[in-house]
Amino acid sequence: MVKKNIILYLFILFFSFQSFSQGEIDDEKKIFFRNEKTWGFFIFSNGWGGNYRKGRRINASRKFIWEADINYIRHPKEIKLTVDPYAATRFVYGKLNVPVEFRGSFGFQKRLFRKIDKSGVEVLFVYSGGPTIVLLKPIYYEVAYSDGLHVEKFDASKSQSVYGRAPFYKGMDEIKIDPGVFLKATFSFEFSKKDNKIKALEVGAVASAFLNELEIMASQNSQFLFNIFVSYRFGQIIRGGHMEGVEMIE
Repeated sequence: MVKKNIILYLFILFFSFQSFSQGEIDDEKKIFFRNEKTWGFFIFSNGWGGNYRKGRRINASRKFIWEADINYIRHPKEIKLTVDPYAATRFVYGKLNVPVEFRGSFGFQKRLFRKIDKSGVEVLFVYSGGPTIVLLKPIYYEVAYSDGLHVEKFDASKSQSVYGRAPFYKGMDEIKIDPGVFLKATFSFEFSKKDNKIKALEVGAVASAFLNELEIMASQNSQFLFNIFVSYRFGQIIRGGHMEGVEMIE
């Protein structure tokens, strides 16, 4: 709920700022851009991640895009605990695996509203989809017994007195893969004042389905994920195409 409110506040503040900055006339020559590349960093309703996007112009208002994402998935039931703030590491009680998602997709970008001045905003709609895989690295804990601390996985079938989290590298040789597919829809608000640079705030949603339940926690896992997100995107034009009456840039 807190993350959803943050996304809403960022959205309102962005457009409040833009509404006061309109009016600077765009006297630059218009250019028909064909290709571009951008990077994005985003937070979504159950995690955070990064993204690379490459776009190729189809016509004056549409682009074909390729994307690659890497995300950390956070289970909504995660609560970090500390048994001894001076000695033990923080941990999430009942967490089985650290999930890292890799996505590859292709899709289209369509311009909905064109920027009319330098301080204006161009509104785009982006939709894409493709395969996804989640790497699940087991988590080991330091568990207190009468004879000292033992390093082991969480076991819901028995009572464990967890003292802290074991080193991250423990379990690296036990990584599992869960494949799936996803669809993503995004509204992009591009506000760069330069024609060869890209700066944008994006909001959107992603729906994913996996072959198996994602074993993140000891309970309440699912094969399906739905997220809303906000992203800051930046990048540049890497090649210009030609249309009659406009200048070409390479």
